[in-house]
Amino acid sequence: MPVGDNRIEQEILQQVAATRSVAPRDVAIAVTSEGQDWRSFLSRIKAISVRLHGEGKLILVRKRKSIEPSALKGVYRLASPENFDAEQPVNQDS
Repeated sequence: MPVGDNRIEQEILQQVAATRSVAPRDVAIAVTSEGQDWRSFLSRIKAISVRLHGEGKLILVRKRKSIEPSALKGVYRLASPENFDAEQPVNQDS
């Protein structure tokens, strides 16, 4: 059964509400059904995370600092604005 974007969004918001930050991999594994490859969800999780960031529901994090979507490449984490005390946003990996 295909996993919809709403299900992925709900999982992202649920996981970031429960902890300081979460890896996109953890979200992917949570929405993956038996026989599916969790890696196939990573691009959708990234796109949904960028949208949620724009809506102010999510912070994108690298090296314990918030980042803007334009700097989103490589390893990053997702965090709730309420649960994460991030430093100022950065536009490049520093």
